[in-house]
Amino acid sequence: MISELIKILNNRAQAAGFRSPEEGKLLLSNDENWPEGVLENQLFYCHSDFASILVVDIPADTSSEALKLTKRSETYLDAALVEREKNGAVIDGYLVLAMTKMNDNLRSFIIEIEKDTRFVRKHVVFYGEHGWERYQRITPLGLVNSSPEVQLTEFTPNSIGASQLLESLSKLGSTSLAQLHGQEWNLNE
Repeated sequence: MISELIKILNNRAQAAGFRSPEEGKLLLSNDENWPEGVLENQLFYCHSDFASILVVDIPADTSSEALKLTKRSETYLDAALVEREKNGAVIDGYLVLAMTKMNDNLRSFIIEIEKDTRFVRKHVVFYGEHGWERYQRITPLGLVNSSPEVQLTEFTPNSIGASQLLESLSKLGSTSLAQLHGQEWNLNE
């Protein structure tokens, strides 16, 4: 069940341009912000130039248990972000909470925890009757990789109007030309 989620998220992460360490996990060692060693409930980690995503198992039956595990995982990811940001970059953090023991008591937890953006953005996925649900909501994994080669094309105006527009733009500048065109329209129609 968990391996299925990791496979789904790994495929989506690669398509969005994220990379994973060889073991697929985030390892903090001798970090002043996290002196406790390895995070036991960590499932998967990936990163890009702009973000880090940590997926953790939240095997809780109650909201209070889930919140305790979430806060611990959040602190771990925040320590990693602080480390990555030492070179001056700003890195977004995304904590994905994988809930394998979903029940009605945890529904309110999902709503509240996803509103909490303290330190990092949080997303909840859970195993339901149709398999893993809500993984499509993980914001940075919805991004697609742009094509590696962008082909630049030279603009050649096809009409006299386009040529005149470019000539006016070069003479008047963008602001003046926009104001001139704005005067031609009655925006109160």
